[in-house]
Amino acid sequence: MKKIYSLVAVLAATLTANAQSEIITQWNFDATDYTLAVNPTTGTGTFSIIGGVEVNLTSGAMPEGFNAQGKAYSIKTFPAQGENSGTAGYQFSLSTSGYENLTLTFDPRSSNTGSKWMQYEMSTDGTTWTILGNNNGALANNFNNPVSLTLPATANNQGTVTFKLVSIFAPETQAYAPVGTSYGVGGAWRIDNLTISGEEIDDTASIVENNIEGLKVYPNPASDLVNIVSNEMGTKTIAIYDMLGKKVLETSTEETVNVSTLTSGVYIMNITQDGKKASRKLVIK
Repeated sequence: MKKIYSLVAVLAATLTANAQSEIITQWNFDATDYTLAVNPTTGTGTFSIIGGVEVNLTSGAMPEGFNAQGKAYSIKTFPAQGENSGTAGYQFSLSTSGYENLTLTFDPRSSNTGSKWMQYEMSTDGTTWTILGNNNGALANNFNNPVSLTLPATANNQGTVTFKLVSIFAPETQAYAPVGTSYGVGGAWRIDNLTISGEEIDDTASIVENNIEGLKVYPNPASDLVNIVSNEMGTKTIAIYDMLGKKVLETSTEETVNVSTLTSGVYIMNITQDGKKASRKLVIK
């Protein structure tokens, strides 16, 4: 086990030195057809509106976005004053498999009659929600208050992470505080440049040992079966470890390993065949 922990330490040191943040998923909402604006412009994910709100269109299109460029996704018809705090707003999901040190950024805006308080929530199972914080009542009738959140480690390396950006009562009250002087259900929110970024875990695909001629591991990422082939015939002994060095699977095979019991994430696969050894990164999606 000490050897595996050393391997993880080497990987961690390499990543600390070389990791660079990159966009995992991004929505810029600039599609001419607003029904297509829910599709990410980078990466994959789903975007929707929740809590009974409706799209807010101007002449059949979304209003202008950040810096008067492109479009922003606008919504209206929020809950009535004093009702259903924390239920209405935006929701989006994506996979963070293979990524860590995540950040969430976006540009928000409200109209004068809209709520100025926005709460941020996160779930990794779609049922249990963690409140990440709120915007301290900073929504305004402009895009002058961009949001940047450092996400908790529980968001790292997940098959699916879901977020909510919802309207809430002003703290310690039972009322929505408007941007202007009065609150109205027709008050509109906008969001633009919604981006989740992170650092790839082991983007070097480290090969610690490679003494098995012609070794190939595929598909990778995988979800159920992994093929392990080489130029040499015979049985291979497979041991798979998580990034904390815990052995999560051990088996013998001539070619195929069932990894369907593993949760989404990054693992180290140690392969032994006829006294020769090799290690590979394995991503489970």
